[in-house]
Amino acid sequence: MDDFFKEMQNPGIPPTYKCCVGGIWKDSTSSKTIDVISPIDNSILGRVYQVTHEEIDESIAKAKKAQKEWQKVPIVKRSQMVHLIADWIRQHEVSLTELLIVEIGKTYADAKDEILRSADMIDYFANEALNIKGQELSGEQFPGYDQSKLALIERVPVGVILAIAPFNYPINLSVSKIAPALVTGDAVIFKPPTQGAISDLYLTEIIRRIGIPEGLISTLTGAGSEIGDYLVTHPGIDMITFTGSSQVGKAIAEKAGMIPLQFECGGNNPAIVLTDYDPETTIGEIVKGFCSYAGQRCTAIKYVLGLKPTIDQIILSVVKKTQEYIKMGDPRDKTVTMGPVISEASVADIQRRIDEAVKGGARIVYGGKIQGKMIEPTILENVSSDMDIIKTETFGPIVCFIRVSRIEEAIEIVNKSTYGLQASIFTKDEGAGISVARQLNVGTIQINSKPQRGPDHFPFLGVKGSGVGVQGISYTLESMTRFRPIVLSKLQ
Repeated sequence: MDDFFKEMQNPGIPPTYKCCVGGIWKDSTSSKTIDVISPIDNSILGRVYQVTHEEIDESIAKAKKAQKEWQKVPIVKRSQMVHLIADWIRQHEVSLTELLIVEIGKTYADAKDEILRSADMIDYFANEALNIKGQELSGEQFPGYDQSKLALIERVPVGVILAIAPFNYPINLSVSKIAPALVTGDAVIFKPPTQGAISDLYLTEIIRRIGIPEGLISTLTGAGSEIGDYLVTHPGIDMITFTGSSQVGKAIAEKAGMIPLQFECGGNNPAIVLTDYDPETTIGEIVKGFCSYAGQRCTAIKYVLGLKPTIDQIILSVVKKTQEYIKMGDPRDKTVTMGPVISEASVADIQRRIDEAVKGGARIVYGGKIQGKMIEPTILENVSSDMDIIKTETFGPIVCFIRVSRIEEAIEIVNKSTYGLQASIFTKDEGAGISVARQLNVGTIQINSKPQRGPDHFPFLGVKGSGVGVQGISYTLESMTRFRPIVLSKLQ
């Protein structure tokens, strides 16, 4: 990295990265650090601090002060400044892409796409924020009142927002929280993932450089087990935006109290294949849906349902397409299409679930081999809906095929799941696809496409254990503001 990022790290091999406390790069008063280990070769890329509770208190106090001044800045000016974040990200795209690859094992194509998509998203947030409007209402519109009552309804910032990001999209899912918060006039306390923390510290330095008030953003590193509860229960936090597992999301929601929440949690997404599916589209989307970024996505396809003749037709085609599409290896090689999973703990969990499924009667049609952190894309059949590999989200390149006797049975299996992020339906008959979609209790239904977050101005949400609130450009902007009605009683 160049001198642009010099201030945030101490010299050394590997370097120790400072934390951003109250908007200033500091060595933590804690002597405890955490190694950030590359999933590619287990090398230590750097160390980040485990911040203290006192540093959290300091950061939130400074955020409160900075936010009061920031909200006075005209939104057109705030928008212009947020655009600069996108410009700097594009300026440092090569370095940020390389960092993502080694820190989280993402392929070159996926890492570069994440960086550029993040810049595009920031620009869209900055533009759309200019359309945030208040409202004026007259009392005469309700029976019993007249023109003497007038409500001036403003939209104002929520205050200090705690943003908690996951490892799998450390830049994209961080800017999806930070950019709308800043442009709407909020302050941000940012808790990055440990794996992905270095990338997010670089992002923080870019944000600091646009000229925002000191203390408006703090980036506090450390294990969630050490500082998570303190952060989410802190009385200085006015809203929490979180992306992560359903289990952690539920735990945060139970502790956070009466503040706004915007959560994107686990997916465990199904695909239903109707009898009139388009073979090329269906097979390609299923393979990309379960293999992209080694299946470590909340929007990955985890299981496929269809009538027995349909599953019998497509399963071998999915195997063939997987063999053609996937080239496993070191993601620093630009020809590689799938790299390692994030950690040894993830490997152990995935291996356990495969073994349990096979022991319960499932059959491995393809894959199942594990070497180090490289997990071969694994296709299972004869899987039942009561197996753990179906009931619980598996963050790896695994897809299970379930044969049903009727499509209504597939709908029942999907709806009884504790998850409800997205589902896919594959059919040439769009009307039939819409009819099935309307029976599914999930956030979004994709017809003839794998589950996905974008386009980013579309609403993105989960139901049941998959989330709270709605994301997407305008929806997120609205969630990070609140109404402030001022009711004027005109003097006669």
